Amino acid sequence: MELKNLKRLFQEEGIGIMGTADVQGWVNMAIYSPPIITPESALVFGATQRLTYKNLMENPRAMFTYVSTQRNWEGVRIKMTLVKDETHGVLLRTLKQQFEDMGYTTLAQEICHALHFQIEEVRPLKEKG
Repeated sequence: MELKNLKRLFQEEGIGIMGTADVQGWVNMAIYSPPIITPESALVFGATQRLTYKNLMENPRAMFTYVSTQRNWEGVRIKMTLVKDETHGVLLRTLKQQFEDMGYTTLAQEICHALHFQIEEVRPLKEKG
């Protein structure tokens, strides 16, 4: 899927889930908002200092699934690798503001990382056929 199509999908109402695993392979799933897509094609997510972040520090590989509730449950599965962890800057402030604007004031205050991921593979949820 092209980046412009990902951007369009992420603007729709939907559900995002990030899957991570620790060094021993134990999987964690967490609800995540759609990421910001940078001009360099990185996906940037806001993160707190919880289990997802801990797992990513042990194992930088993750999966993100986004399901649109507006397109008959169509969506994508994105295989990605953490490449950068920002603890200050414009993107972190932007992510915090997005959560504040959605009414998640407490969560906005807890977000302390802007995690940049390189996309490894994008696959649709539904195979055509």
